[in-house]
Amino acid sequence: MNDSPGPGVAWLAERTGKDPSELTASPTAALDTLAQAVREAADLAARAMSDDAEVRKQARAEAAGLRRQYAAAPRPAEALGTRLAARLRTAAEELRRE
Repeated sequence: MNDSPGPGVAWLAERTGKDPSELTASPTAALDTLAQAVREAADLAARAMSDDAEVRKQARAEAAGLRRQYAAAPRPAEALGTRLAARLRTAAEELRRE
């Protein structure tokens, strides 16, 4: 079973130096971290539009990396389906043992 955080939580955790489990365990921590991530995203957007060509280049490379990370991650429905299938298999095994 794959209980790893999705790309959004992983990105938030990475950008803010938090453990993903901290974010998923506390709504307050998640909201605080999300607010920080919004500021980071706004900064990335501003850097991508910079007059400085090197700053623009670095920001666009960072944005491209984020797009690749999201494109490679399983879709939420796919991840949910995987978790449900694993839990159904476990339940079926338990029923067979009874």
